[in-house]
Amino acid sequence: MIAIIGAMKVEIDALLERMSEVQACPVQKISFYTGKLAGEPVVVTQSGVGKTLAAMSTTLLLEHFDVDGVINIGTAGGLLENQEVLDVVISTRIAHHDVNVPGWNHGFGPDNPCCFSADERYIQAAGEVIQEQDRVWIGPVASGDCFVNTPEQVERILRDYPQALCAEMEAASIAQVCAHYGVPFVVVRSLSDITLKEGNEMTFEEYAQKASARSANWCEKLVVKLAERS
Repeated sequence: MIAIIGAMKVEIDALLERMSEVQACPVQKISFYTGKLAGEPVVVTQSGVGKTLAAMSTTLLLEHFDVDGVINIGTAGGLLENQEVLDVVISTRIAHHDVNVPGWNHGFGPDNPCCFSADERYIQAAGEVIQEQDRVWIGPVASGDCFVNTPEQVERILRDYPQALCAEMEAASIAQVCAHYGVPFVVVRSLSDITLKEGNEMTFEEYAQKASARSANWCEKLVVKLAERS
């Protein structure tokens, strides 16, 4: 089955409204929901915000459910001035932008790469589905346990990861756990703000409702497309 991970309740609720045969399956106080989305078996969970909660939720997910692949949905801040709110970023690779090991040229410590690559099949399928309704960017995603809202933060991230398209707070940990387990994944994030532009913010409530509805719509189509290609 496909697993879908979101950080916020509003994102998960939008998916649950479209699912049938929903069953709550809590594990270690984390809520997991199994059921069918567009007739395909899925498991959905709200990870919570930040890399630690994301890693914990993903580990429990892969240990307790028969997962064929992972889709991480949610929000992100755009790092480029020509992006717009509600544009969608599909990951190619994901890195921790707030981890630094000076003098070490082999990733973040022995046997730890500096970034994690999403599955090419999932990237292609996501692009085909999402570009039907939203403007899509495909490229690297940067994760850190901080909200990126200043030009100085953007400059630092782009100095280390010059091709990064957006910054958020969970994806690298989800990607790292999936890579360790050998489970294919893709990260798909809707842009809630563009840090280098002024006057582009919606109210969070307005944004969250719009983004969650769009996300649930293309998640449904993506699950079907992945099932057709499995």
